[in-house]
Amino acid sequence: MRIRTQRSSLSALVALAALASALFACGGDKPPAQLPSTAARDRVATRVELVDLVVSDPARAAKVRSLYIAMDELLLDTKRVQARQLALVGSDQMSSDEKTRAALSAVSKAEASGLERYMQLQLELRRFVTADEFARLDAIR
Repeated sequence: MRIRTQRSSLSALVALAALASALFACGGDKPPAQLPSTAARDRVATRVELVDLVVSDPARAAKVRSLYIAMDELLLDTKRVQARQLALVGSDQMSSDEKTRAALSAVSKAEASGLERYMQLQLELRRFVTADEFARLDAIR
C-alpha cells in the first residue's frame, strides 16, 4: 500500500512541477531555472545505492547511506511542501494577490529551510567519508 501511495504522490509531484513550470515560464529558448533543491535531490538519489562501491568499511557505509537517505527524504519533503503551495496558487482558493504572494513566499521559505538542513547533513556526511571517498561519490551524476 505504501508503494502505491508513494507512486501516487510522485505522480502528483510531477504534475505539480509541470504546473509550476507553466506558471513561472517566461518564454524564450531556455527552460525555466531549476530550484537548487531539485538539483540536489537528483544528485543525492543516485548515490544511495552506490555507497558500498565507494566506502569499504561496512559501518561507515551504513552511516553514509543513512545520511544520503535522510537528505533524499528531506529534499523530497521540501518538494512536497512546495508542490502543495503551488497547487494552491493554481486553484480557485487564491482570491487575492496577498494570498498568492503568501503561497509563493512559502515556496521560497521551504526551499531555504530545506537547503539549510541539507547543508547540515552534508557537513555531517563529511565526517564519515575520506576526501577521496567524497570526491568519488561527488563525481557520480
